[in-house]
Amino acid sequence: MSKGDAPITFDYKDAPTLLRFVTERGRILPRARTGLDSKGQRALKIAVKRARLLALLPFAA
Repeated sequence: MSKGDAPITFDYKDAPTLLRFVTERGRILPRARTGLDSKGQRALKIAVKRARLLALLPFAA
């Protein structure tokens, strides 16, 4: 994502969107791979952790 792109909002209930930013082993991709800024990466981290607690996403294996 560059400065001109529309911001992505992460919702813990939207598992298909979150799966784009998680490896097949369940780990969150780093900023270099996702292209998110630090604020977006933090929002992604929070959404993924909430989705894991509700069993919408698997925990890292």
